[in-house]
Amino acid sequence: MNILPFKGGMQYAQNGDSLYIFGGENATVRYTNDLYKLTQTPTSYTWEALPQINPPSGTIYGQSYITADGQNMVLLGGLKNETFGRGLPLQIYTYNFPSQTWTPFSGNNANVSSPPPSEFIYNREYFTATYDKKNQLTYIFGGALSNTSLVFNDLHVLDASFNSTTLQPTQFGRYGHTTSILSNGQLVVIGGAIKINDNQISLASMESVWVYTPSDNKWIARNVSTTSGRYPSPASDLTAVVTNDDKIVVFGGNNGGTQRTRQYLNSIAILDTKNWAWTIPNVDGIPPSRRSFAIGGLLDNKHLTIAFGSSSNAYYNDINTFDLSASTWLQSFEESNGSGDGSVSKGLIAGVTIAGVVLLVIILFLLWKFQSYIRWLIVRIHNDIWKPRTGEPVWAETSRLVSQVFFLFIFVMFLYFVIRQAVDSPNVTQRIEYAAAEVDVPDVRFCFDGYPSQSAIYGPPGVSCQTDNGYSCTQYMKPLNMSIFQPSFSDNLGHVECYLFRAPDSFRMTSTSGANNGSRLLFTMYGDQTVDYGVVHVSVYPKQMDPNAKIYGYDDAISNYLSEFDVLNWQNAERNDLQATNVYTIKPFTYSALSYDIVDHRYLQPVGWNYVGFLPVTNSTPEIESNFRSEAPNPNYRNGHVDLGLLAVFPENYAQLLDREVKMYTLVNALGFVGGIFGLLVAAQAWLFGYRPRSPWGVIHRWSTGSRKQSLLQGLQRKFKTTDSGIPLVHPVHHRFSVNEFQNLGQETEAQRVSRVEERMQILELLFKAYYVDDEVFRSLDNAASMTNNKDLPSYAQHQQFGIAASIPGSGNGHPFFPSTEKLSPHQTQKEDQNGFSHMFSERPSRSSLSSDNNSQLHLNSAQDVHLRDMR
Repeated sequence: MNILPFKGGMQYAQNGDSLYIFGGENATVRYTNDLYKLTQTPTSYTWEALPQINPPSGTIYGQSYITADGQNMVLLGGLKNETFGRGLPLQIYTYNFPSQTWTPFSGNNANVSSPPPSEFIYNREYFTATYDKKNQLTYIFGGALSNTSLVFNDLHVLDASFNSTTLQPTQFGRYGHTTSILSNGQLVVIGGAIKINDNQISLASMESVWVYTPSDNKWIARNVSTTSGRYPSPASDLTAVVTNDDKIVVFGGNNGGTQRTRQYLNSIAILDTKNWAWTIPNVDGIPPSRRSFAIGGLLDNKHLTIAFGSSSNAYYNDINTFDLSASTWLQSFEESNGSGDGSVSKGLIAGVTIAGVVLLVIILFLLWKFQSYIRWLIVRIHNDIWKPRTGEPVWAETSRLVSQVFFLFIFVMFLYFVIRQAVDSPNVTQRIEYAAAEVDVPDVRFCFDGYPSQSAIYGPPGVSCQTDNGYSCTQYMKPLNMSIFQPSFSDNLGHVECYLFRAPDSFRMTSTSGANNGSRLLFTMYGDQTVDYGVVHVSVYPKQMDPNAKIYGYDDAISNYLSEFDVLNWQNAERNDLQATNVYTIKPFTYSALSYDIVDHRYLQPVGWNYVGFLPVTNSTPEIESNFRSEAPNPNYRNGHVDLGLLAVFPENYAQLLDREVKMYTLVNALGFVGGIFGLLVAAQAWLFGYRPRSPWGVIHRWSTGSRKQSLLQGLQRKFKTTDSGIPLVHPVHHRFSVNEFQNLGQETEAQRVSRVEERMQILELLFKAYYVDDEVFRSLDNAASMTNNKDLPSYAQHQQFGIAASIPGSGNGHPFFPSTEKLSPHQTQKEDQNGFSHMFSERPSRSSLSSDNNSQLHLNSAQDVHLRDMR
């Protein structure tokens, strides 16, 4: 949707779901003549400017309507430049939609006799023109004439050809009111100011309304009641809309005071013409700003649309939507579509009840179907949680579990806090500076305000440019075509003419002397020196963010990052003189200085990845920061100069400036906080209840099922060959320690008992090596011992090929762990996969360890047959 202008005092008329809007005023232009169309869609609004081949002069405070056939828009009355304070006939213009042309009424320039005939209608403002679509009649009532004391009390009706008929006038003149037509043809006048006499004007009371009945040509003052305990505040210049059931909705207005004391309203009140009673609803939502002269319409018979308007020197360009059924101001139509009375239907209650019963049945069936698995799961969880140590009382384990639950609660709450802190983190900007010998120059726009386009002595306004080392840069100064777009300035000093300095990327400012462009730009401004009220408005832009380049069609291969929406926003602000950043005003005959810094601002994009805190997604937006100083005008400047003044533009810093936007808190930061609190809680748990060793298996090992679980168990069984000696730490060392056979010592020799202990120790060592300890230092010790005992032996290298340190005759016990008579077993020449333990030594074998493992496995395999059932 195109940018909406800031305006008030517009003429508007509704046709279906659209409002057609003409004229109005803004902060800089008193009379405008734009024609727009505002259309409500199911989800939003559309806004477009309608073409006009021959638009009339700008108009404010007039009235308009759409003819019954929908082909024409009729504009009546209003204030414009040529009618201000003049007693002219009512000005009428007709716009034809198919041809896009305006046709003035032939009686617009009719001579006014004195006294004028009774059917004569003076041109006026602040009046009402109410269109009766059924009979194609227009009722003109009340109003006032600016710059005079005239307040009208007459009532006229115009036919389709604008022939006037005088109807019954009212007792008092009235302006700033609303006149609404009901389905029965009656006219209802609400609000406004009433002129009692030449010295007394007061706001009309809301406790009564004026009602005109066309069939008997009579006015009556009808008293109205209220259902809200109070009446709406009296107001002038308010907005009224009629609903399909003959209710009149009024909005806004002011208290009719002077400019200094005027107060404005944004309230809603509804007059029911069936029982003639006011209702002031309790309004929810965010109401629009207080204002007068707003436009309004009921475009879908459910939502009141309020847009534009003014208050004092403020003008609005917003569109506001009020849901009549819910009595709330909406931010989107989805709110209205999703709103209701808040009650729950019986069908919904029944549906939820049935769904709950069905869900309960499904849950019970699943519990019955998988009861064995659920029982196993409960037991498994119980075993993982309840782990009292032998000899430890129940209260100690219970206290440990309670503390774990408490610490877990603290950890979860802290985790929630840090994640929420990261999600809600504000953005902060970091300024980074890199020293640079050269910096870019900005675009500089000069707008001469109040200087004639041509002077016989001084010529047209203009600007010349050079640098401090004498290099001319005037070739980069181009005039802007004001017929394409002309900025507006509130001072309205006169003719506006603008020039733009836009140098190529290769033109840069340099901090060092030598063959370069220089360190500052010197702009000399020229114009008619006899004009002492003119000024020059100066604006600076980064090259890639200069809207002038897009609007005036610069094709210089310099990238421009502005979107069409950005340019429309900028144009709207320029039309209403709302620019305040990097804009300065230079008076004639002065010296001025402007310093600047061009900053590469990296804005965070609204994507979820930026909450992580690693490699953020940003966009690069060039921005400019400037400082300005201007001296007082020199009264003797004209004696030695033919120009209007000098402006020096130079870099504030010779550096590349980067403003990087980052999140104050991110998920990466949160991980550090979480790790710290987790470590503290684990330490507190260990300090209170002692250290509990952790299993070498993780969640994946312990909770694996099916084939994965089988592969883990088979791997243990294959790699760790077990005998009937039992599993260490699981089975007793001997069956006499069994609970069942504690007194049965059995028939076992001492050698068998020692062999069993050796086998269990070997398995225990291998399991510890595989899952609990790193054997690197043990291997190093083994290698060191072997090298020390055999470094001078000639046969050392030969024995090393077998991986053992052999005993040499005459050397005593050559190995610290095995006797000198131990021979190399023939089993050691077999493949490592046959011994059951070789995989534990295949990664970092020492030079004397293979023999011992194979030999140990050999003894394990040759142990006496002692069944595990005897160990339990």
